[in-house]
Amino acid sequence: MPTYKKLGSKRTPGLYTFEETQLIELYNQYSDRTDKWKIIAAKLNRTHQSVRGQYVNHLDETIDKSELTVEEKNEIDDLQTNPCYRNKYYKKWSEIAKKLSENRKQGRRTELQVKNYWNSKERSQKRKNKNEEQSYERISRIMNINYIVDV
Repeated sequence: MPTYKKLGSKRTPGLYTFEETQLIELYNQYSDRTDKWKIIAAKLNRTHQSVRGQYVNHLDETIDKSELTVEEKNEIDDLQTNPCYRNKYYKKWSEIAKKLSENRKQGRRTELQVKNYWNSKERSQKRKNKNEEQSYERISRIMNINYIVDV
C-alpha cells in the first residue's frame, strides 16, 4: 500500500493521537450534516474513510467492547458454516454484526469484532491441524508404520 508521502498528500498516516480522538468524539457537533466525515477529516488532516472507520469501529459509545459471548460465537460459527446461510452471510461481516446486535441490550457489535473472532478461530484451527499432521508424521517415522503395515 503506498504511503501518503509518496502520493504527495499532506495526510498523516498512522495511529490516532489523543487530540485527534477527542475531535472525532465531537462527531455529534456535525451529526446533522451529510458531509460530517469530510469536515472532521479536514480538521484532523486525515481521509474521511479513516476518520469514519475510527469512529464506527472504536469510538462510538454504542459499541459493546466486552468479549463475545458463547452464544454469539456459536451464532457466528453457524452463520459462516451452515449451508443454509452461506449465500446470505458468508464473510459478510457487517450483516453478521447487525444480526448479532438485533437482540442485544448492552450495545452493538462491530464488523471488526466479528471478523477478528472468525479469522483468529480459523488461524488457530489451521495451526492445530498442522501440528496434528506433524505429530502423526513424527510418530509414523518413529514407529516405522510402513514396516508394520507391510508385514
